[in-house]
Amino acid sequence: MESLKRVMVVEDNEPNRQLLKDLLEMVFVCTVEAVEDGEKAVEITGKNPPDLILMDVSLPGMDGVEAMLRIKKQHPQGGPPCLALTGYAAENQKKALLAEGFDGFLPKPFDVPQLLDTLSVYLTRK
Repeated sequence: MESLKRVMVVEDNEPNRQLLKDLLEMVFVCTVEAVEDGEKAVEITGKNPPDLILMDVSLPGMDGVEAMLRIKKQHPQGGPPCLALTGYAAENQKKALLAEGFDGFLPKPFDVPQLLDTLSVYLTRK
């Protein structure tokens, strides 16, 4: 039996963090670790990288772009896929985030069917 996929949700907004955690655990066969800031995400992924990271771009202290860059630098193959979460969903913002090194993009507020379709690329639905 294969082990469960591990997902890290990095989101400073507690309701959004809990919504993502609950949705991922309910729909996908995975375990979810939810943290509220970039520093914690960098620390944890340096020791035990998850299979996928959902990273809020606008975090207090270290923003999501800097946290993603540090995580990718910690791992020789670039680390786990990291999807940007942001309320700034303009096409130029999406292109800029992908150019920075994010592997994908999820706009907020979340469109649940779109969110699930995007995550299905990385995770297996129950």
